[in-house]
Amino acid sequence: MMPLFKKLSLSTLTLFGVFALGALVGIFVYDLRESRCEDSYRFINPEVVCDKQPILKKIGYAATQGVLEKFIAEEKAAGRLTEAALYFRDLEDGPVFGVDETADFAPASLLKLPLALVYLTQAERDPEILKEQLSVAKPQWNFSEYYPPTETIDPAVPHTIEDLIAHMLTYSDNNSYGVLQTHLYDTRQKSVMTQTFLELGFIDPANISDETLSVRRYAAIFRALYNISYLNAGLSEKVLGWLAESDFALGLRGDVPESVPIAHKFGERSIDDGVKQLHDCGIVYYPGNPYVLCVMTRGANFDDLAAVIRRISSVVYAEVDSRRIK
Repeated sequence: MMPLFKKLSLSTLTLFGVFALGALVGIFVYDLRESRCEDSYRFINPEVVCDKQPILKKIGYAATQGVLEKFIAEEKAAGRLTEAALYFRDLEDGPVFGVDETADFAPASLLKLPLALVYLTQAERDPEILKEQLSVAKPQWNFSEYYPPTETIDPAVPHTIEDLIAHMLTYSDNNSYGVLQTHLYDTRQKSVMTQTFLELGFIDPANISDETLSVRRYAAIFRALYNISYLNAGLSEKVLGWLAESDFALGLRGDVPESVPIAHKFGERSIDDGVKQLHDCGIVYYPGNPYVLCVMTRGANFDDLAAVIRRISSVVYAEVDSRRIK
């Protein structure tokens, strides 16, 4: 008769073998699942789509688009708006929607971002460029602003290129813009600026003097910066950081909580015939699932246009927040 302790040892070994086999099967299934997912993608980063738990429900925005189209139509009927366009993209492999997203608008101060990119693409090759100091003794520009910057530089006082870019993006400072643009003209680098604007789709190749922009094209810049596909990681982080410090709160900020950063750029344009344009575009860093929203407007009153942008942003944020998976 087999001793009791041997029976127990045998049972224990059998039980251990069952658990071990189960663990090996589990590992095999897990590895097979991982392998199958990764093997499905050859040309993109599989980490983006393999085993990433979504924060939001990834369903279409047809209903939200309909609500916003109705709102825009009502604002037009009330005389507070002539035209509006918007573009939304979920940056975490999610839905996209737009309203008149290919309509052309005057870029106005939105051009400050691509001007910054002109310098920063050069800084990738030579970081010392950002330490160079620039100034303009006798400025030739004269900008009129309905929403003036809370901080501006003295163009006659030397500032580093990095400081000028930071002021230009954070405060939409026209003096910083003027100094940076003048430097390109004075050093015969206008063609570099033109080429960058062409690459970004900011000007028509058939008529490079005609600067027009759509919400879809401008939103693409933010997506490129977020995905580190235009500048390197360090410079992309800097640009979005400067834009996130913008104190313009009359547009995309809307009802978005103050705790949620928004890296954005606004622009205004007033034409002699009384027509005004106001735009605000950027990344809203919804926790765990940021998204791009770009809104461009045209009408007779800046404050009315700002109210339209705020309302659109509020509707979009509320919809995004309602999709959060508990």
